[in-house]
Amino acid sequence: MNARHLLAVSAMAVLVMPFALNAQGHTASVADHELHFFEAAEFGINPENVTFSRDIAPILQRSCENCHRAGGGAPMALTTYQEVRRWSQRIKLRTAIRDRMGAMPPFFVEKEIGISQFKDDQSLSDEELAMIQAWVDHGTPEGDPANLPEPIEYSDGLTWTIGEPDLVIRSVDKTMPAVGPDRWGDIGLVPTGLTEDRYVQAVEVREINDIP
Repeated sequence: MNARHLLAVSAMAVLVMPFALNAQGHTASVADHELHFFEAAEFGINPENVTFSRDIAPILQRSCENCHRAGGGAPMALTTYQEVRRWSQRIKLRTAIRDRMGAMPPFFVEKEIGISQFKDDQSLSDEELAMIQAWVDHGTPEGDPANLPEPIEYSDGLTWTIGEPDLVIRSVDKTMPAVGPDRWGDIGLVPTGLTEDRYVQAVEVREINDIP
């Protein structure tokens, strides 16, 4: 996969130094992490009643689908039952990593340190993890498709969800092998062009894949 990344920055709120942004590479292995498993009964959920259409699809739509869809930055789509069922065991394990590198969704923030509430937080609650784990452990039932949430229409154009950015930073092109371990970052130093400290209010990354 050949891709480049556009980083949009909107001022003002968190201090960023002016010299460069650096994303460090990380090869993720589930075996390297403590996994967080929960019993559905702890949350008053009958594990045998959890279905994709009613319970799992809304979770994935909120926390995963923005990347895991046709035209998204992730390597596979997770928008239909057939797509998700195929990856169900991997979803169970990746989401159980929770707040460390390699977790899905990649919102690995240690919320017990400093700020604990974030706008548009895509991380999963203990109850949501318990629901996903119960669904996988009990055979990934589809349920009634009538219970599915309304599909979201995504724009394939280069539009920013944070609004018009004050600064756009373009990474170098990066080629990844078609088969290999998951990697986060590893795009090297990216000059910002700034000559003084600035404050950041929002950041958005757009991946552009030039391979059809």
